[in-house]
Amino acid sequence: MEKQSQNENRESHLEQDIGKIKAKKGQELSQPHDLFFKANMGQKEVLTDFLENYLPAELQPILQYRSLIPVEPKTISPKLKLGEADLLFRFQLQDLNYYLLLLMEHKSYEDRYTPIQILRYISEIWHHDLAQNHSLSPILPLVFHQGKKRWQYLQLKDHLPKELPAALLPYLPLYQALYYDFSWENAGVLKSGDLGTELYIYLKTIISVYEPEEKAFKEQTLKIFQIMNQLEIDTLVEIATKTITYLGTTRKGCSEEKIIELIKQSGGEKTMESIFDRVEQRGVTIGKQEGITIGELRGERREKLAIAFKMKKDGFPIEKIMEYTGLSQEEIMDL
Repeated sequence: MEKQSQNENRESHLEQDIGKIKAKKGQELSQPHDLFFKANMGQKEVLTDFLENYLPAELQPILQYRSLIPVEPKTISPKLKLGEADLLFRFQLQDLNYYLLLLMEHKSYEDRYTPIQILRYISEIWHHDLAQNHSLSPILPLVFHQGKKRWQYLQLKDHLPKELPAALLPYLPLYQALYYDFSWENAGVLKSGDLGTELYIYLKTIISVYEPEEKAFKEQTLKIFQIMNQLEIDTLVEIATKTITYLGTTRKGCSEEKIIELIKQSGGEKTMESIFDRVEQRGVTIGKQEGITIGELRGERREKLAIAFKMKKDGFPIEKIMEYTGLSQEEIMDL
C-alpha cells in the first residue's frame, strides 16, 4: 500500500507540472499544431538535424549550418507578416559573402493558396531590399505539411493551364518550393535510423497523433516515451511536457491525464514511473544544492518559470504562456 501511495504521489506531481500548463480547465490552444511545430523546428539543433537529413544532396555543400540564425520578419521589412508558425532563418553560403533566407511555411491542412502566400512573402522581402538599395536576398521556400491524408502539393506552375505553351514559362514569375509531407498516410518518409532523438520524437508524434486505430496509437505513443526516457533530465521534462500537452490537446477524446494513463495501460507503467523518479530525483538534487524543500519545488513557481522561459524562447505568444502557466505578463516579460 505504501509503494502504491508513493507512485500515486509521484504521478500526481508530474500531472500537476503538466496540467498546470493550462490556466483554466477546458481551454485549448487555438493552433496547437502550429505552436508545436514552432516550439520544435524553431530550435537550431532540431532544424539543423532536419535540414541535414532532408534537404536535397546538391544543396548540402552550399550551406553553412553553423551560421544558421532565426530572423525576426520585422527586421527584414516592417510590412512582412508571416503566419503564426511560419519561420524565417538565415544561412551564410559556403565560401561566399552572401546570406540565404530559409522561409518555412507550416500547414496542418491543405491550402491551395499557399504558393501565392509564399510569393507574397518573397515579393515583400525583395521590395524592401530594393528600397534599401540592396541586392535581392536569395530565398529558399520550404513547405512542411502534417495531417492524416497525403497532400499532393501543387507548385505555382502547376496552377497554370495545362495547355500553356512551355515557351512562356521562362517569362512568368514562378518559383519552386521544397515540399515535405509528414502526413500519417506518408509515414514512410520518417527516417528513423538517421535522425537525432529530439527530431525523431517530434516527427513521430505529429504522425502518430492521426493514427485511427487506438491500439496502434497507444503502441506508438509508448515507443515515443520509451525513447524520450533516454534524454538528459532537463530535456526530458521539457519534451515530455510539450508532447503530453500536444497529444492531450489534439487527439480526439484525450487530455494530458488520459495520455499518461494510456501510456501506462499500454505496458508503459515502468516507463512513466522512471520519468516520475527522474523528475523527483532532480528535485532532490536541486533542493540539496539550494536548500529548497522538495515540496516547494514540485509543480510550484520554479517549474512554472522554467516552462515559461522555454516557451518564450520558442516563440510562443505571451498570452499563451500566461494561459499555460498562470504567470502574470510582468513575470513572463522579466524572464
